[in-house]
Amino acid sequence: MTVPVAAPRALRWLDRHVILLVWAGVIVLFGVLRPDIFLTELTVKTVLADQAITCALAVGLTLALAAGVIDLSFAAMAGLSMVIVTKLSITTGLGVLPSALIAIAACAGLGLVTAFLVTWLRVDSLIATLGMMSVATGLTMKLTAGTTLTGKFSDSFAAFGQGYWGPFPRPFGYAVVLGVAGYVVLEHTPAGRRILAVGSNIEAARLTGIRASGFQVTAILASSIVAAAVGVVLAAKIGQATDTTGTGYLLPVIAAVFLGSTQFKGRVNVAGSLVSALAIGTGIKGLQLIGATPWVADFFNGAVLLLAVAFAARRRRQ
Repeated sequence: MTVPVAAPRALRWLDRHVILLVWAGVIVLFGVLRPDIFLTELTVKTVLADQAITCALAVGLTLALAAGVIDLSFAAMAGLSMVIVTKLSITTGLGVLPSALIAIAACAGLGLVTAFLVTWLRVDSLIATLGMMSVATGLTMKLTAGTTLTGKFSDSFAAFGQGYWGPFPRPFGYAVVLGVAGYVVLEHTPAGRRILAVGSNIEAARLTGIRASGFQVTAILASSIVAAAVGVVLAAKIGQATDTTGTGYLLPVIAAVFLGSTQFKGRVNVAGSLVSALAIGTGIKGLQLIGATPWVADFFNGAVLLLAVAFAARRRRQ
């Protein structure tokens, strides 16, 4: 008896697109449990606004992971950038654009230090970025002095982070634009293919003539600059800054990217990261609407991360 070829193909397709079915299931579940508030335009806008920062940071982390760099510093970089912009608005007469450029330049400088450690001194990226995360967090604590900074921002800058493009929150629009750019670079350019080759097998990439260190530096810088730009958007979105705001995005973004790496392509990819971030965010919002306590969000993100790592390990064995 012969086994139909279509069945294994269908199972493989399902294996790589299960996140779409899970997302749909989450929507149906909470739509049934709380149809009065979950299936509303307000909830959709809230989920998109809440996940905009996670999605944008996920793009930066995806670029780093594509080059084989495990970046743990991105969330602290975003927090540092946010605090720098807010602090400068309070203590100086600089406009928003110069302040934003200073914040981005500061994070890019820290990213260059990380790149030097990883590519020149061959420090493991996990250790290097963990150390840089601590450095960025320490600088953030120094600037805030343990207080909440309330920025002196113009109405136009507040609209930059709080306004809407049609029915969509502006920060989510920025995340979509960034995601499209990241997708095109990784999937449809020679540079993106080389980055993926470096991340897949750095020694094999070097043997084929690819300057692996150069692409890793580029990926680390891209992650740092994206995080810094996201920090500027956060400053406009919230209007205040603390030393813990940025680091709160560490686990949600990592969970989304690792889960996304098991979907669509069977490797780290921008589309998987963005869809996973939205699916996780939808689940958390549903849990909040049915009265779940605040600790559920961290528990949910941690469980998703563990499941994603287990799923990826199973796929590698196969």
